[in-house]
Amino acid sequence: MRLICVLLLMISGYAFAGCDSIGDSDQRAYCRAKEGHGSCNSISASDLRYTCNAEINGSSCNSISDSDQRYYCNAKTNHGSCNSISDRDLRYACNAETNGGSCNSIDDSDQRYLCNAKTNNGSCGSISDRDLRAQCDALKH
Repeated sequence: MRLICVLLLMISGYAFAGCDSIGDSDQRAYCRAKEGHGSCNSISASDLRYTCNAEINGSSCNSISDSDQRYYCNAKTNHGSCNSISDRDLRYACNAETNGGSCNSIDDSDQRYLCNAKTNNGSCGSISDRDLRAQCDALKH
């Protein structure tokens, strides 16, 4: 019975595959860099590249053009505040990750599951977006 469950999980794509199963090349490179197996320099999206460099190499978040992402980056790397983030779901995720807040008010279910996985040892298995689930799995392993 266990073998059947494992096979079904593997076929459905829910088995852990790490960063290599992420379809988006920038997100895959970001994931690899966070695991310590790659560089942020190969990320073509500038905001994500700046975020990666801030998280991995201690660079500044100030070059991130999206203000919400810049505030989120500063909150994660420089103990900045999440209060200026205008996107409600991102603000709740930020508060959960940096201040011990709750993920329960996040409207987007995939983002809520990811937040719980990052902060409360929640599961990645309920995330329906394949790339986001793979990112979550990579963070958990």
